[in-house]
Order: sequence, then structure tokens, then C-alpha cells
Amino acid sequence: MAVVSPLRGESGAGPAIEGGCFLNLLYVLPERWGEGIGGLLLDEVLAEATRRGCSRIHLWTDEDNEHSQRLYARHGFSRTGRAGEIEAEWAREL
Repeated sequence: MAVVSPLRGESGAGPAIEGGCFLNLLYVLPERWGEGIGGLLLDEVLAEATRRGCSRIHLWTDEDNEHSQRLYARHGFSRTGRAGEIEAEWAREL
């Protein structure tokens, strides 16, 4: 499952940022990890975001979630430098 919404300023409470989208959630059942499902979902998210005119996509992931970080890095995401207490922001151009 994946959930994407418009990218918003002011920590998600502000107005939508033109051309930006935000990956709120990408979830694969743990017993299905390693089957390529996450990569397929992410490919579809990126393709749909492009079709909808987005030029950039952002997400946040926990600092200790190495499994997700590897997936995002393989799909062209990198850290933006913004971080919270336990998570960091990642982004990529589309």
C-alpha cells in the first residue's frame, strides 16, 4: 500500500507546493519483504506522480529503518539534510 499527497509547506500544514508531492506511507507486509513488492509500488508511485505533473517527491523515514532507506536510495532518493528526533527527510527529482 502507498499513500501520496500534495507536498505542503510549514511542516505539512501550509499551502500545497506546486510540483511537489509527499509519500506519506509505503507499506509491505513484513512476511512479503524481499519479493520486490516495495520496489514495484514505489515505481508506480513515481510514475503516477510524474503523470500528475509533479517534479519532486519527498518523504520521511526513521533513522533506524535501514530496509526502507536502501529501497529509497535504489530509487534515486537522497537525504535532504532535514531531520527530526528519530527521522530524516529524503527527496528526489522526477
